[in-house]
Amino acid sequence: MRILIIEDEKLLADSLKALLEQNGFEADAACDGKTGEYYAALGIYDLLILDVMMPERDGYEVARRLRERRMEMPILMLTARSELDDRVTGLNAGADYYLTKPFDTRELLACVNALLRRQGVHVDVLPLEIPFWT
Repeated sequence: MRILIIEDEKLLADSLKALLEQNGFEADAACDGKTGEYYAALGIYDLLILDVMMPERDGYEVARRLRERRMEMPILMLTARSELDDRVTGLNAGADYYLTKPFDTRELLACVNALLRRQGVHVDVLPLEIPFWT
């Protein structure tokens, strides 16, 4: 399973990439919305983890534009914007799930697995004791 992370905070993007790879996924990262949208539009990813506040193009716009192109990969928005209006905007833009920072890695991995299962992909249960981001 191949996952694209679009996150402008390089340390977080690298940490997410490492976490996903430790759990059997292939992961790539892009540091701005415009570049991330380009990579996502290639159609080679099974899941997209998308920040909202980024340079070049925000996550809401990236999600909207991908959905306009009929890109069907699940989108997990992972952002510090936690107000109800933000969550509603993200889901209406095309996100399948909206997770706020800070987050627990167990919940992130559970969301990844749930979104991939909806695509008909078998995902093994991941270990619950993974120290990372709490």
